[in-house]
Formats: sequence, C-alpha cells, structure tokens
Amino acid sequence: MKLKLTVAALLLCITAVSCSNKNDSSYTSPESSGASIKGIESSDEVVELPDSETAMKNKFKDVPTAESGPVISVNNVTAKAGETAEVTVSVKGADLNWSMCGIHLTYPDVLDCVLMDEETDSVKFKKGVASQYNTGFISLECRWQNKNPEELMKKHLSALFFTVMFNGNDGQDGDIATFYFDVPKDAEPGTVYPIGFYYMETDMFRNIEGDESFEKYAFEHLQEGSITVE
Repeated sequence: MKLKLTVAALLLCITAVSCSNKNDSSYTSPESSGASIKGIESSDEVVELPDSETAMKNKFKDVPTAESGPVISVNNVTAKAGETAEVTVSVKGADLNWSMCGIHLTYPDVLDCVLMDEETDSVKFKKGVASQYNTGFISLECRWQNKNPEELMKKHLSALFFTVMFNGNDGQDGDIATFYFDVPKDAEPGTVYPIGFYYMETDMFRNIEGDESFEKYAFEHLQEGSITVE
C-alpha cells in the first residue's frame, strides 16, 4: 500500500497539458531538413517553465559527473501512413540497479498517442523485460491545465509521462515499455517524426542508494529515436 501511495503522490507532480490543434498532418523535422512545419496553429496558453536543458543544468549543477551509468534510449522505427507505430524506450548500464523512473516522452503533435482510457488520459503501453518486477507502472498523456510549456509549443510537440517503481533495485537492462502512435493517413513517405524527451525537475531515474551522479548520467545521455514513414 505504501508503494501505491508513493506512485499516486508522484503523479500529483504532473501538471496537465492540452495538445496543440492538429489542423494539418503534414510534418517535416526542422532539424533534419530545414523545412518549416505547415498549418499547425494553437490557441492554447503558454506556460513559462525553464527549458528542458536549463532545468537539467539547474538540477544537477552541484552533482559530480560519473564516468559511466545508465543510457535511456528510444528506438528508430518505420510505419506506413495510417498505421500504428510501436515505439520502445529501453535502458542499458543499469541492470538490477534502478528502483524508480519518471520520464516525459515527446512526439510531434500531428501524431495521435494511443490511449487505453480517454477519460483518464491513460496511455496504452506494453511492459518490457526491464520492468518485469515492477510494483507500479502508470503512463498518462500529459496535461498542464490547458496550458503548454513554451518549449513544447514552439516545437509543436505533445508529451506523455510514465513512471515505474520497484521494491528495491529490481529494474533491469532492456526494454522498459513500448508505446503506440497513430501515423496520419496522409503522411508523406520519407517523413520523419522525432521521438524525444522533455526534462522537468520532478523527473527521475533513481536507485535506492539515491546516487545523484547515477541519475545525472541518465538524463545527460538520453538518446532520442524516430518514426519514419515508409
């Protein structure tokens, strides 16, 4: 019961977000092509939060840097227009050495994250081997009370949040979880949708020893992935 209450307390730290309007499913990664995103507008309010990089620097500025540690990554997958892409988040370098995580995963707001329950914003997921001994796993589509962080608004991104907990350092290496995204039916072949991370001060990747250098290494070595339209 204590662990379940801890999960609930962690989820209270998530402020809710509403997605940007999806007026056009055409998307081109500005980073990869130099092209702009067309036809996507939003009337949602912008919330003033530190950008992800600044928040991370502030959180870990006095924490010693480890020579090695956990690496959390997203895979690169392909899918056809109108199909559902399976995106997997994995970890290595932390086998039986992590007890809890809380991570924001970002995706272009022209994609639809597949939900289990639209009323609760519960995200559909499949647990991987890294999470098999968990005592609690919750994933939600992010909501910030109809306000979006400015960084996500500028990049036309939405986000989901997932948290996994264990009794001890029972988290393993391997796949943490797979999430599902519907690709627009009119997506052009060759379109690349980046799947990345958004760091907030409440995010975590910890072991029971509370090794801050371990956590710092994890967030400073995040590896993003993508969905490419066939």
